[in-house]
Amino acid sequence: MAATPYDETGTSGSTLDSQPSPATKAELEKDIALTRRELGETVEALTERLDVKSRAQAGVSRSLARARDAARTHVVPTSALAATAVASLTGLVVWRRRRR
Repeated sequence: MAATPYDETGTSGSTLDSQPSPATKAELEKDIALTRRELGETVEALTERLDVKSRAQAGVSRSLARARDAARTHVVPTSALAATAVASLTGLVVWRRRRR
């Protein structure tokens, strides 16, 4: 193995160990900031996917909202269904009392 040549400061003279130029530093800092932001978004997305309780609550909320919307848009059929149920129960009670 060959020895690496060092200058008088004790550092290697290779270009790999030299400090990046100011423009390159700015680019690296920008790249690091972008990577941090992307990593944060990824962690947040994974956290949301793994939060079963919140996902279940959101599903229940969506189902309730759909049921409310359906009830509002189908007011007449819902009312007719309720009236039919009341009439059926009333008829059943009257019929059972007459059978005695």
